[in-house]
Amino acid sequence: MSPLRISVVCCDNTPAMLSRIVETKVDLTRLDELVLETIEQQLAAGTTRELHNAAHHPEHGPVTYFQQVNEGGFSVFVGSADSLQETFFGAGSLVAFIDDQGPGHASKVGPDGVQRTLRVLKGHLEISDD
Repeated sequence: MSPLRISVVCCDNTPAMLSRIVETKVDLTRLDELVLETIEQQLAAGTTRELHNAAHHPEHGPVTYFQQVNEGGFSVFVGSADSLQETFFGAGSLVAFIDDQGPGHASKVGPDGVQRTLRVLKGHLEISDD
């Protein structure tokens, strides 16, 4: 099976630790081995979250929040608070969140709402630096 291409929201390598989005590839078998919990979510159009971080799990510490968009979509806002950059993730998108430091990211559900599968994975996905 070929690796999956995933967009990862992570911290940059500066003292400010601003959130950024990078691409990585991960083997599906490896992801399945890391799953702590799977949650089906349906969020209404326009639902927003202000800047926040990917929270640590109370028992397992750092985790990856891996989302597969099934229908609709949502935007993620990263960068400095006064100049956030928006990226939309629609049906079929795979997005992981590991930005557990710095100011974090914001999000907004698109006009059609979103149905997604959230998997909480033990640890952070490995990504290569720019």
